[in-house]
Amino acid sequence: MKHQYLATMFGVGVIALIASSVWTDADAITFTPNADNSTPSQSTGGASRGTFFTPSADNSTPSQSTGGASRGIFFTPQAGKGTPRSSAGASRSSLLTKGTPQQAKSATQLIALLPQSFYGTTVSERPTILVYIPASNAEEAVFSLKNEAGNMQHQMTIPIAGKTGVIAVKLPANAPALAVGKNYQWLLAVKVDGQLSPSTPYVDGWIQRIQPSADLARAMQHKDALKRAEALGKNGVWYDCVATLAALHTAQPTDAELTKQWKELLSSVGLKALVTDPLVASAN
Repeated sequence: MKHQYLATMFGVGVIALIASSVWTDADAITFTPNADNSTPSQSTGGASRGTFFTPSADNSTPSQSTGGASRGIFFTPQAGKGTPRSSAGASRSSLLTKGTPQQAKSATQLIALLPQSFYGTTVSERPTILVYIPASNAEEAVFSLKNEAGNMQHQMTIPIAGKTGVIAVKLPANAPALAVGKNYQWLLAVKVDGQLSPSTPYVDGWIQRIQPSADLARAMQHKDALKRAEALGKNGVWYDCVATLAALHTAQPTDAELTKQWKELLSSVGLKALVTDPLVASAN
């Protein structure tokens, strides 16, 4: 099953390889998906978690795909923005080296920074996706993005030699812009010993681009990036919210308030174990 899923996500070009072989007392950032913010319907892949995320009753997984609170920035997905409807699985983390999920994640696990629904929204045409990369001898990872119908939108190789921590994967200018209201599934797999194989560790998740409301559009013009992150969180824009806060924390790693906000955001979605890991500026 994993073999077939990786082949499907990466496309014909890598099937042969597969076969052969991371405030002051201001309001904190929290994530609370709305009732109609569900995930895709028929998937065979996986996903990951992030800021205070409390999925609502109608927050399920995608429909037709081929993959799988404390005080802080409040994350509340917009009503009426749902994902595809039935999923056959999702993978928020996987082992990169020998070990079990109960062992130290810093030694073994590849983890996507996503809510437990494996789904999030963005207002960006080419958003940034965060993934925790554990220490390993791997030199490259492969990133792919497909639409809900399973058609490849973009694929690229990412250098990860010597990188350990939360990396930021930014969709480049030559990648097609995400269409508003459409669901996409992304997948990042690490090449072990320089190749992909049926046992290749990977994580994946779902993303949908939404049109910002007038209020959010105004808030996004704020010069204070923390204020922008707060507005994004309150409007349920997960990917941009966590990426904005991560960028701030990366630029000011000793700022106590940013550290607090980062900790609360990750803890709210069950990713407290990643709080102290380094943030790598970019994986591209």
